[in-house]
Amino acid sequence: MTEIDRSGEDEDASGDPGIDAVLERVRTEPRAHWLAVLVVVPIGLILAWLHWLGLIVAGALVGFISPTVWHGLVGALGFGVVVLAVFAIGLGDSVRGVLEMAPAVYVTVVSALGLPALGALFRGIV
Repeated sequence: MTEIDRSGEDEDASGDPGIDAVLERVRTEPRAHWLAVLVVVPIGLILAWLHWLGLIVAGALVGFISPTVWHGLVGALGFGVVVLAVFAIGLGDSVRGVLEMAPAVYVTVVSALGLPALGALFRGIV
């Protein structure tokens, strides 16, 4: 049961703005959007570290806070690049050996870029 206040934003009975109003603010105001990105990206990295399905969930989170599907897709690809960078940093000195395993590295790169992009497409549903 929501009430409409004088400014036209949705509020619940406690006076807090509803999820739709907060989400609209995150999608339209640049400062709120970047703050949401700073929250979502570390959560996505933790989820991706736990399981590969975390890449899809992280892409969905990035897409969910994006103003359009296309912005969400670009953001998810950017998240994939961050995942690859963190992965390379985590490998340390053994990066060279991993890069020499050409067919296996292709799966890693495509997964890191493609799975978040797949998750970001959920923005089209919401």
